[in-house]
Amino acid sequence: MTDGPPTNIQPLDDVEEPAWRDLARFFVLAPRYLDDDLQRGANISLSTYSALTHLSEAPDQVLRVTELANRVYLSGSRTTRLVDALAADGLVIKRRSAGDARGVEVILTAKGLERLQRAYPVHLRSVRERVLDHVPRSTLPDLAEAMHAIAKTLG
Repeated sequence: MTDGPPTNIQPLDDVEEPAWRDLARFFVLAPRYLDDDLQRGANISLSTYSALTHLSEAPDQVLRVTELANRVYLSGSRTTRLVDALAADGLVIKRRSAGDARGVEVILTAKGLERLQRAYPVHLRSVRERVLDHVPRSTLPDLAEAMHAIAKTLG
């Protein structure tokens, strides 16, 4: 996007407008429902699930707080509060980075991995029932390509 007021902008057409409105609704509702399902079914928030997932996939199950924040799409301060709560529950350990004493690393514990594994079936069922089961399988590659293109431009 450029700075300054937009010039020569065309309104959304009859194909774009409903697509945009449904996508905007999805952006708001999907995380809410996925979080509700995880809370009810596994007593874990979507943010916690996402953080534990990214830690489980990281080399040696360790990420710097800043990298974790980038992966879970939370602000630095929100990620710090989340990590503090996870550490208090014994799901992660925080330590100063060996290579950079200013940095803080987050390490997934066995308890954190076990919590993630218990929540996985709940999340998988939620993702399928809330989202994927409503998209014809033959169109999933196109949907994935479109969502990747959007996500790439957003950062």
